[in-house]
Amino acid sequence: MSSGDERVRLVALGGLGEIGMNCLVLEQGDDVMLVDCGVTFPSSDLGIDVFHPRFDHVLARREQVRGVVLTHGHEDHIGALPYLLDRVDAPIWGPAHAIELARHRLDEHGFDLKKLRLHVTPVRTPYAVGSFTVEPLRVTHSIADATALAIHTRAGLVVHTGDFKLDPTPADGETTDESRLDELGAEGVRLLLSDSTSIDMPGSAGSERTVGEALDEIVARAKTRVVIGMFSSNVQRLMMLGETARRHGRKICLLGRSMQTHVRAAHAVGRLRWPSDLMVPPETAQSLPRERLLVIASGTQAERPAALMRLATGAHPLLRIEAGDVVVLSSRIIPGNDRPVFDLYASFIRLGVELITRITDRAVHASGHAHRDEQSRMLELTRPRAFVPVHGTLHHLTRHAALAREKGVREVVVAEDGDILELGLEAALSKVGRAPVGRVATYDGEELSEDLLRERAQIGRAGIAVVSLVLAESGAVMAPPRIVTRGVLDQEDADVPRKASLAVARALEEVSARVRAADDELAEVVRLAARRAIEEHTGRRPIVTVALTRL
Repeated sequence: MSSGDERVRLVALGGLGEIGMNCLVLEQGDDVMLVDCGVTFPSSDLGIDVFHPRFDHVLARREQVRGVVLTHGHEDHIGALPYLLDRVDAPIWGPAHAIELARHRLDEHGFDLKKLRLHVTPVRTPYAVGSFTVEPLRVTHSIADATALAIHTRAGLVVHTGDFKLDPTPADGETTDESRLDELGAEGVRLLLSDSTSIDMPGSAGSERTVGEALDEIVARAKTRVVIGMFSSNVQRLMMLGETARRHGRKICLLGRSMQTHVRAAHAVGRLRWPSDLMVPPETAQSLPRERLLVIASGTQAERPAALMRLATGAHPLLRIEAGDVVVLSSRIIPGNDRPVFDLYASFIRLGVELITRITDRAVHASGHAHRDEQSRMLELTRPRAFVPVHGTLHHLTRHAALAREKGVREVVVAEDGDILELGLEAALSKVGRAPVGRVATYDGEELSEDLLRERAQIGRAGIAVVSLVLAESGAVMAPPRIVTRGVLDQEDADVPRKASLAVARALEEVSARVRAADDELAEVVRLAARRAIEEHTGRRPIVTVALTRL
């Protein structure tokens, strides 16, 4: 697009058609701006830490990237910054808490913090990102310092809600800025992009203050140790639990690396002001009288190495849960995690604790995402000419689009990752093409190839067999081929390695009758012979690898 062109293009690299990995690209003229840059987490165990978006679309215009604007500090909005900044030199703008968490994440990845361009953005204070002008607006969410964005473009005003809800009584007193959203609606919103995560939930998400009152009541009546499991990023809930601990004469013990990280970040930016004597280190928690300890732990989704799972299984090295203790899971079950979370519940119940969850007491958790009535209210406030639902599966996006049409929005487009949308002052919002998108798997900060992941998945499905073969320089077999398998054979298949070894020996005899074969040709003959023999006797086709040694 030329510099004088009024059109704006949008393409999501993540977050549309899925939950998580939020990353939206806006383009006008020679300028490219990203809104958020997040990760998503694996649903299977292939040795993956996180997935980040494919950045091919951005890398093709890397010299035109003017910056990344963060709406808030959740990992699905900031976690991919290290992978982007490895390839693109760009400044980052965002609210103070998000910038502090981003600084921590980038430091973990070895970035020189002095060279990074990290800018804190106060609400209602516009700033320029290339030819875009961005005004952050306060919204409530399940993390401190969350913002929506009013983005002034050549095609008109674009409002991006970020993740939001309309909490009338948040713990920090910072409600969603409905008055400014209403002003923008009166001025004219060309396009609204709005969070679709909880479109299926009727009514409103509920108030965080109500959750704090419910947790306070539980702690007040408890005569033993209380453990509260929660999402580490919910600083508002942490604020209220600090008040609860002081009110009832308890000390707080934080368990879990992510919990400690978020508390440090919140303290650093003044969002959390616990006195130094309120907390006790995990090393001394076991010695404290049970009625004086309030444990706050991460791992509500039953992550195996997390603090809650280790407590439930008795594997935590510093603290042991005892019969009669109270365990509260102040969280929801993320779809897909149902079975492991219910297994976590069972482990706690076997310990003889009093277990309280959102299932038994709905007051102990409130969602951070707008429910249907709040999404409807956002449409009423902003009165957009065009609407694109974001942050959800195709089901969520389609349902949210239908709500917008019910509210009278004429230009409604449901897009998924990779769809290129174009918007003009007068030209209707439309899809104009496709961009390359996908997920990139990482482990310990390093990217994992698709070939590697396919191989791991195949090993998981069918196992692996290793054929060890020792040959003389002349090509003569020095010892019978040895086959070792993992994840392939049941007990009744004990004789299969011997049969496969005989099949390999026969195949080698046939090859030796011809001219001398190269090592790679021999290895392939051996691999195929072993795999055919194993499949014949077991019905399985494992990965077969050959270790060939010539003396």
